[in-house]
Amino acid sequence: MENTLNIIEKYDLLVSTLNMILVPPKESGVLYEEKVRRSLEELEGDYYSFLNQTFIEELHQSNVISRNGVVLLIKIRSAIEDLDQFKWNVEDFLTDNNWYEIRNFVIKVFLSELK
Repeated sequence: MENTLNIIEKYDLLVSTLNMILVPPKESGVLYEEKVRRSLEELEGDYYSFLNQTFIEELHQSNVISRNGVVLLIKIRSAIEDLDQFKWNVEDFLTDNNWYEIRNFVIKVFLSELK
């Protein structure tokens, strides 16, 4: 799939994946716990696909991500991979310090590293 996407579509997939790491906004009429659970389920597959080194390096080569951004994105992926599987639940996602640190890396990327 990745080879058929243009660089803008790849960038959008990266941003979408990073957004899943942030705490989702509350929506009227939607049970928040269910919204977070669905986001976690989607993130579990997407981070593996869109935070891999090859994908990120291609974005860097296209001048969409800075070198420092590449380093931060690899740290994000590594931190997610290092999470214990039992931390992939709604309560830990919202309150655990490991998830909090990962979100801080995402905010750094959004503030300074994406072009």
